[in-house]
Amino acid sequence: MDEKGYTITPIALLLMIPVIIFAVAFGDVINEVNQFSTVTVGSDVTGGTVSSIYTSIKYAAGDSGRWAAYNVTRTVIDRQNFLTNSKNHVREVVADQLNAHVIDSCSKLSRETGRNISINDVQIPVNTTNLTFDDVFDEDDIMVTQVDAYGNGDPYGFYVVVKAGVPIKVEQEGQVYEGTLPEIRGYAPIIGMEDPYIWIKSSFRTRNAIYPYDYYEETYMGAPNYHFDDVVDVDAVEMEHLGECLNGTGNPENLAGMPQYFPNPLGLNFFERLQGGKISGEQSDTRLSTFIVGDPLSDVHHGDPISAVDVEYFAIPPVPGTKIVLKKADYLDSKGAVFYLSSNYKTIFGLESSYNKNLP
Repeated sequence: MDEKGYTITPIALLLMIPVIIFAVAFGDVINEVNQFSTVTVGSDVTGGTVSSIYTSIKYAAGDSGRWAAYNVTRTVIDRQNFLTNSKNHVREVVADQLNAHVIDSCSKLSRETGRNISINDVQIPVNTTNLTFDDVFDEDDIMVTQVDAYGNGDPYGFYVVVKAGVPIKVEQEGQVYEGTLPEIRGYAPIIGMEDPYIWIKSSFRTRNAIYPYDYYEETYMGAPNYHFDDVVDVDAVEMEHLGECLNGTGNPENLAGMPQYFPNPLGLNFFERLQGGKISGEQSDTRLSTFIVGDPLSDVHHGDPISAVDVEYFAIPPVPGTKIVLKKADYLDSKGAVFYLSSNYKTIFGLESSYNKNLP
């Protein structure tokens, strides 16, 4: 808005600039702008169309990823069988949804601007009603990963990556832009998704949904701090943050006994949970774990004390655990079963085997 109160709209601003440079960046637009190719066009409408195509693909990638996460998770749970290649399965669902979204949005864009749009050498139809059309993207154009553009793992979501180099073309009456897409990333959170690993590995006796444990942090040296025993009341037999994690405090379903999830380099990431085991080459910082409460396989384990960490509880053979004692009382999980951990995880979590006084 200028000093007289007039608002300069984006279109008005474009008309004032003869050559528009579109810095294509997704994720952190400001910080990443120099990582992508700069597209220069000589028309405001054509340039705006190109920019809108990029934006459409970015948001379609994220939306398609979220839909694929739900769809594939339900497939595994309903069929009661793990997938053999979870990433390929997710990419198939993503490709279908991404094509539908991009074709629909770009068809509307074509009608609104009067521009002909081609992506990946496929002409976008102006009218999609009662028409069949070629897919814009295939699975080879798409990658799914839980690692961001800087190499950092994310245990609570994944990226749908449209690979760089896909050709696009926008034209009308001699105004033509031809170029290729940069790498485009859309983010798909998995928070709230039911965990098929828990359902199948428990022989369909217990379930859980992925909600994060809020108190986990890493020190400046990168060491994990779970804060499970920040507050301990030995008389009440309570460990504040561990109890919250075991109870699933704050999950939107308001169901007790659905423990929260926490980063665990020795756990399983989203794609591994769809397959029921480790995938070679996955980064450890993409992995997470939860606790198994109520000892749902007590009959299978013949009453043996088994560590409550999911990957140890469901291991073959299961990993033994020992109690945590507060004064003289056994610490219990959120379903009233004795809570056991292996010595390895007591060390990782910074927990003692016994507490004789309150903390802090």
